[in-house]
Order: sequence, then C-alpha cells, then structure tokens
Amino acid sequence: MENRISTAANIDVFDRQEHLQVIDALRGYAILLVIGVHSVGHVPDLVWPAVRILGMGFYGVQLFFVTSAVTLLMSWHRSAEPFLQRSSKFLIRRFFRIAPFYYAAILIYWFAYNMSTEAFSLKLLFATLFFYNAWSPYLIPTVSGWTPVPGGWSIGVEFCFYLVFPFLATIVTNLRRAMVFFSISLLILIGASHFGMNLYPELDVTDRSNFLYFWPPNQLVIFALGFILYNLIKNPWVRQRIQASSITANQASAVLLIAMFALSFYGVRKFFEWERGLAPTHLLMTICFVPWALVLILKPTGYAINSAIMGLGKVSFSAYVLHFFVLRYSSNVLRNSWPFELTGVASIAFEVALLVVTVVVTRILGELTYRCIEQPFIHIGKSITRNIGGAPW
Repeated sequence: MENRISTAANIDVFDRQEHLQVIDALRGYAILLVIGVHSVGHVPDLVWPAVRILGMGFYGVQLFFVTSAVTLLMSWHRSAEPFLQRSSKFLIRRFFRIAPFYYAAILIYWFAYNMSTEAFSLKLLFATLFFYNAWSPYLIPTVSGWTPVPGGWSIGVEFCFYLVFPFLATIVTNLRRAMVFFSISLLILIGASHFGMNLYPELDVTDRSNFLYFWPPNQLVIFALGFILYNLIKNPWVRQRIQASSITANQASAVLLIAMFALSFYGVRKFFEWERGLAPTHLLMTICFVPWALVLILKPTGYAINSAIMGLGKVSFSAYVLHFFVLRYSSNVLRNSWPFELTGVASIAFEVALLVVTVVVTRILGELTYRCIEQPFIHIGKSITRNIGGAPW
C-alpha cells in the first residue's frame, strides 16, 4: 500500500501544470542557446568575447536531449499497458510527432537554399527519411555535401534513442539503475571515441573527430543524465531537500550562467583527454544542466520561468528546424540595412539585433507550423494508437 501511494505521489510531481510548463521553459532555453551559437556564423567580425560566450550555445542540443529523456519517462510511466502495446504506441506517436514536419523541412530547405539538382543525393535523402543519418560522416554530413535538413544530426540521434527507449525505460526504474546506465553509457562514449578513430581512415582528423562527436554512441550518456534527472525529481528525499532549501530558480539560473561562462574558457573538447585529465565539454555542460533543471522543476517560480520562454519552448521543435534559414535571411536583410559598423564593439549591436529578429520571426513561424503541421499529425498519431487497444497515453 505504501509503495502504491509513493508511486502515485511520484507521478503527481509531473502532472502538476507548473511542472509541465517548466519542461517547456527548458526547451525554450535550449532553442535560445542553439540560435545563439548558430548566429555567430552570420557575424564573421563579431568580437571574440561575444563569440566565446555564444559558443556555449553549442550545448543547447544536449539540453534538448536531457529534457527529452525526462518527458519520455513521464509519458511512459503514466501507462500500465503490456510492454509490446506500450512500445508500439510510443514509437507511433513519436514518429507522427517528429517525422511529418521533419520531412516537410527537406522541401523547405531545398527551395529556401535554392539547391541545384546536382546536389541531390538519394543516399542522403534515405538516411534522413529513416533517421540513420548520424551514423556516417557522409550522411550527416561532416564532410561537404547536401544536408537535407540543417541540424538533422540531432534529430537522427534522438530517433535512435527512441528505438531503445522502451527497453531502457523498463530496465532503468530507479536512481541506482540510472547511475548504472550512466556508467555504462560513459564507457560506451570512451570506447566509441577511442576505437572510432580507426573508422574512415580516408578522412582527416578534424572531420573524423566531428563525426565521432555527433554520432549516437557519444551522445547516449546525455540521455542517461536525463534518466538521472527524472529519478532525482521523483525521489522523495531529494524533493524534500530541494523544496526546503533556500535556493530559488533565479539563483540556480544565475549559478548556471556563471558555470557556462567558466566553461567557455575550458574550450570545446569532444572527447576525454586522458593525458591532461580533461573531460568532454558536452558532458560537463550537461552535468551543470541537471541540478539547474532539478531546481526549476521542483521550485517553478521566479523570472527564469516566464510566459515568453515557455511559449518558445512549446514550439521548440519547429523553431529548431526553421531557425537556420531564418538566421540566413534575417542576417542578409539586416546587413543590407544596417547603418553602423559591423566590426569591433559595434558588431555586438548587430549580433543583438540579429538575435532579436531571429527569435521573434522563428517564434511566429514556429507557432504557425506547430498549429498547421505538428498538432494535426500529433492527433493522427493519437488516433492510430487508439486502434491498438486501450486509451492512448
């Protein structure tokens, strides 16, 4: 009886509206980070301190991965259906959540970037359509070639995670098991980066390292940290300690900003550097994300959680897919009408203007595609799962 009450209480942690809104806020911050880092390429003369800080947006994708793991576990544990039935529903709903707009984006970018027929590759198209594009440097690509959807590597990694998620969610059911999963995934990261260096010998070291950073074995540890975050949130002792503490969401956010600034001097390290005792930056950054997200979810008050960031997070998938071409066109328009210098300190003003315009336009377009494409197909996915048996979750 006590266990059933405890389980119900754990589920209630995620059913409260303010906690669900924090998940949207986390996604909103993730897309802001991603837009920030990608904006740097459109301001070639941006002063180095700004480049250093915005470069930390490189790890916004990892915040997406952590948040994704938490939300998937939330949904998974709301159902008590048999494994096969629950898994099939999960994969169907994930497909209709991601694939339709992702596929539409292939056409959007083909015309938006005015691609030539010579650039078309059936191999790249199939890799994108079936989400295995993160498994080869010629499919992401980290080497020159057509990219059907910019940033599509992360969507491919995410979908690979979906395929193993039902098994992981069934096995990793408490904090101790989550720690074991993290340890195993850490070993996978180390092994993949070490033995992966023998793959694709025709590539130079930079291209090979870029690929080994993007591919799924190097990112699994980030999803494992999401499992740890989920189990920390539902742990009664942790909840009581955090909620009784004086730490606030605003304070936790300030600490995170300080940590990000400090890590900006650490450098982009894709793998362990054993001879210097240095860990990968994406792992360290995600470890910083976990306690910050924990505080925000358990104490969802303060300026850090606001309607603007939650609204952006609600359409974050559309925003992620669209922001690449929004940045390109926004930078072109701004550059042609900008009345000031684009170098030195003045470059910061241009960068700020570019970020504001891009975020606003991306938010508007994201809302449109979310309502017109994402939501209708989400409803289709739910309708299909109803026919499998039992209520959809």
